Amino acid sequence: MSLVLYHSVESTCAQKVRLVMAEKGLEWEEIRLNLRKGEQFTPAYLKLNPKAVVPTLVDGDAVVRESSVINEYLEDRFPAPSLRPADPYDCARMRLLVKTIDDEVHPAIGVLSYAIFLRHQMNERLSAAELEQHFARVADPARRERQQATHALGLQSPAAGLAVAELGRFAAQLADALVGHDWLAGDHYSLADAAALPYMFRARALHLAPLWAEQGKVATWLDRGLEHASRLRLSDTWGSESFHAMVADHVNAASQEIHALLGSAS
Repeated sequence: MSLVLYHSVESTCAQKVRLVMAEKGLEWEEIRLNLRKGEQFTPAYLKLNPKAVVPTLVDGDAVVRESSVINEYLEDRFPAPSLRPADPYDCARMRLLVKTIDDEVHPAIGVLSYAIFLRHQMNERLSAAELEQHFARVADPARRERQQATHALGLQSPAAGLAVAELGRFAAQLADALVGHDWLAGDHYSLADAAALPYMFRARALHLAPLWAEQGKVATWLDRGLEHASRLRLSDTWGSESFHAMVADHVNAASQEIHALLGSAS
């Protein structure tokens, strides 16, 4: 077995793959990419991942992209311990949650992360010309447009308010999934939990926990999931200490704007 994971410890997408790999007790070589420096745009990496996003898993001659596809691949390739519910309906619920995360939660967290702290990092490291070149390299036109608007307007961007509302809806969906269960797709930890945890951890770090303040089971699930993850053999599970300190500084600086967005979403 020769698994190689190209990733960034700051990436929520990469975090959910690392959670699954650690859950299954796998060993792998990691190649960390600095996304702020544009290392995802090197010709060598673009051959592996033409979209220039992380993570990418290399398993011998097989190259697997897209975090949710990677996790399903790992579940098929290394079925024990199983992270896929045995009951077909629970399995369908798991896949629906994962799809919701990919389609709706990932863009929402991306907008808010970019508005609160990533755009400041970009401005510190890149000239205006370099920044323009960075956006031109983003392969997905919708993602490029969203980033550019958020870079210019920050939390004043219309996308930011929509993102907060989306996360509020997702918190309600999690609460519904947890009725009668400890985990999102039944009584056992699954790919749905591994997919959701990084985004909910990031949302909490961005001081968005009031979105699920009235959903007690969501807060309990999040604490349970973070405790579960802490027992895995992972380094920098949610990012480096310096990354967390930087995020906290920018979140505190934007606290009034965040509070206003939460108020408009309630």
